[in-house]
Amino acid sequence: MATTFATINQTLVDNQVVSALRTLKPMLDAFSYRPTQEGAIQNDIVYVPIATDPTAQSKTAGTAVTDNGTVAGTAVTLSNLYAAGWTANEGTMPASLFPAFWADKISGGVAALGKQIIDAGLALVTTGNYGSTEGTDEMTITIADFGLSDLTTLWQYAIAKIKGQEMSFGMNPAVAGAIFGESTIASAFAYNGTNFIQTGAVPQLLGMNTWMYGDFPANSQSLASAIFGKAAILAATAPVESLVGTAGEIMERRIITDPESGISVLYTMYASGAGKVTGEVQVLYGVAKGQDAIVAHRIT
Repeated sequence: MATTFATINQTLVDNQVVSALRTLKPMLDAFSYRPTQEGAIQNDIVYVPIATDPTAQSKTAGTAVTDNGTVAGTAVTLSNLYAAGWTANEGTMPASLFPAFWADKISGGVAALGKQIIDAGLALVTTGNYGSTEGTDEMTITIADFGLSDLTTLWQYAIAKIKGQEMSFGMNPAVAGAIFGESTIASAFAYNGTNFIQTGAVPQLLGMNTWMYGDFPANSQSLASAIFGKAAILAATAPVESLVGTAGEIMERRIITDPESGISVLYTMYASGAGKVTGEVQVLYGVAKGQDAIVAHRIT
């Protein structure tokens, strides 16, 4: 067994994990997010910073102004422990194919963990958390009638409600199709060299980071898209403390980190007998409502 499974290419594994983690970045960028690279145990608390800008004040020469720009840490509990695992049995495939198989499975496992975090954050986008006043907190319109002009109106609502924050626009595939299916916007982007029809990359709209998520939740309230202020949703992650046990002899255990997003997972490879090897990735995460800084698009 050692001869076969010792051929694992750690660089390939790391690259697959980092690649999978980076698919989460557009969605995580919509949140106030704090990753930690140190191991944690369930229900540890991470403080996610939320900054407020100072206001302009009339000043009298020789006197100090009130320092009303702050950075406050908001507690987010790492209450959710999730893992994804896979197995391989020695002799079921040539040794030369095993490293690629292993890297593919670890990539899928990490992507599944990341999706769990994004889904938990987006599940917070309800009227109870962010309001239900038409024209202030939300816009109600069918997807068939929704287009760039309606997004512009939603953006105006967001400018009024979400003050002084970086904003992003997240949408489900139907909304993306409605917006980018407009011939005028397609022509404009193609003319300016941003050919999303060819690349599939979602360009910025109205200065906002724009992203499409295949599992954007309806939340039982017909949610279809939303403009997010940076401080609206708080998220924190940490790899699991490496002393957490496994059901087998550990062959390899280490924390793998994506340097771009900061997300870390605990990766373990262990033997569980009779030529069977199991792989596992684990992460702790927590999400919480931040400021009232979301304007939602709901469908009728």
